[in-house]
Amino acid sequence: MLICRVGVFLLLVLVSCEKETMTAGGTTGTGQEGDTVRKTLLVYMMAENTLNDFAKSDVAEILKAVPAIPDDCRLFVYVDDCEFPLLSCYSRLSSGDVSCSDIDVFTEDVCSSDTVALGTVFDIILDDYPTESLDIVLWSHGDGWLPDNSRTAPMRTIGIDNGKNIYNDRTTKAIEIDELAALLERLPVKVNRLMFDACFMQGVEVAYALRNAVEWVIASPAEIPGDGAPYETVVNEFFASDGVKGILDAYNAAYEGEAMGVVLSAAYMPAMQHLADVSYSNICNYFSSSENAEYAEAFSYLPGGAWGMNGVLPCFYDANAVMKACLPEAEYAVWKEALDAAVPYAVTTGSWFSIYSYNTHPVDKSVYSGISMYVPQASSRYATLNVDFAATRWYSAAGWSTAGW
Repeated sequence: MLICRVGVFLLLVLVSCEKETMTAGGTTGTGQEGDTVRKTLLVYMMAENTLNDFAKSDVAEILKAVPAIPDDCRLFVYVDDCEFPLLSCYSRLSSGDVSCSDIDVFTEDVCSSDTVALGTVFDIILDDYPTESLDIVLWSHGDGWLPDNSRTAPMRTIGIDNGKNIYNDRTTKAIEIDELAALLERLPVKVNRLMFDACFMQGVEVAYALRNAVEWVIASPAEIPGDGAPYETVVNEFFASDGVKGILDAYNAAYEGEAMGVVLSAAYMPAMQHLADVSYSNICNYFSSSENAEYAEAFSYLPGGAWGMNGVLPCFYDANAVMKACLPEAEYAVWKEALDAAVPYAVTTGSWFSIYSYNTHPVDKSVYSGISMYVPQASSRYATLNVDFAATRWYSAAGWSTAGW
């Protein structure tokens, strides 16, 4: 459901890093409008919320990475903070100089945490700046599959735009994950890697919804530090290869020895359907609503859950921790093989800081998989969450509906 009206007026101003104006047909190089490049990265920052100040510092980090952009690649950065949204393009010219193109997309404030605004940005990028490969970073607050404040199904959300051009508010529309998946599936270029620089986005519920939209999802099943990704190094890793290891390693290395810590993984979307298929019989057999499954003490990314601004937050159990605790050894071995194919790489600093508990939590590396899963519970505290969970695609695909939940 789209609740934000978007007014669009396109004003294209091409300016080099030294403010040298480039006219149509001017300086040659793959960075020119209309040229097809090998790889494009879009960093889409929904920062009209309490993260506003972090957006400024992350843009500064991104600018440090620009000189290393290969000359057959482009970097787009969209920022909607406490001013009007701005889309900028950075590329390397054949001369070795760096081109900085400021594209003032909107002449009035818009709701950037909406697929209309995001789709408009894609139209500009893919129509005027064609590419062979597309990577995306979605930057903002995140709640995974949980409902936004309007509580209208399907309610899986990423991004906050408070619509007030102020920073001390995070209550309004967010992008529903199913709408995001539908938008990405319609793009003329398949998205290779989608990184969520936002909390709680690496869950089986989110990944399954995106299985036909992207190749890889890079995200955290837990909270991430306000500083987010170290963009000076992470941006260059996006351009260095088509893989995920360099990106995760660069992100993780920035927080080694730091108090905040990170938990990150890469989920491979072509393997998500098989994971759901293998999960189906196990969930039906061992997680029936009439059973009392032994997972309450399993390793989770929000121990005990929490009461947040959006209502009750679940425990975000580690998927492997739950299944290892509840499945017989033979069934678990088969399921674990499917999980390893779906989440082939995960990293962690060994602990992370939770703002909800205001405490540092250690990672249980004996069961750590880097992806979370929701487990319905009979407790009245979880009644609303159980209803919300039933609206996810994973709920039916993985057997929860058949198990009686």
